[in-house]
Amino acid sequence: MVTSASSAVERVVKGVERACDKVNLAAITAMTTLTSAGAAHAVDAQGVEDYLLAFWKFRTADPKSIFLYTVAPILGPYAIFAVLIKRKTARQLETLEAGGWVEFMAERGLDAKTLELTQLNAFVKAAERGVLDDAMVTEFVRKLQVNEQWNKSTIAIQDKRAEDAKKRARAQAILEAKRARGDFDAKKEESSV
Repeated sequence: MVTSASSAVERVVKGVERACDKVNLAAITAMTTLTSAGAAHAVDAQGVEDYLLAFWKFRTADPKSIFLYTVAPILGPYAIFAVLIKRKTARQLETLEAGGWVEFMAERGLDAKTLELTQLNAFVKAAERGVLDDAMVTEFVRKLQVNEQWNKSTIAIQDKRAEDAKKRARAQAILEAKRARGDFDAKKEESSV
């Protein structure tokens, strides 16, 4: 037991030493790169212009370098994440279908197949916790409709909650002003709120 503990400590120490060696090597490389990039640190405009021109020629010298240095670093992760998102979306839809929630949503005017992954994740979590119900789906559909109306050029919102909130705030401001002046009746105040 003592031997295994001491060997484990020795392995950790060796691992730390190797990591320090790699960090030192990286620091030396960075220092060398910064000090040898004279054109990038040039004081005059001509030096900077030459450096940028050389960099441009390096990046666009041939189609292969354009692809390797510009397109591939963007396209690679995009393709990987597009596949992963597609698979996760399919799994989440299957989960909702297994619970009968896709039909439930369709009855309330929500096509589950048009939802984004984050929305599907929220519905799956709500279903797993047992809080997904008619009110939640109906409210979500209403919010989608309001968002759609906001995105259109003509807005005809029939949601009166914002208007009611403005009226309440206006009434509250009037009451505060009356309180500040000292001319209010407690019974009238209770009935107006």
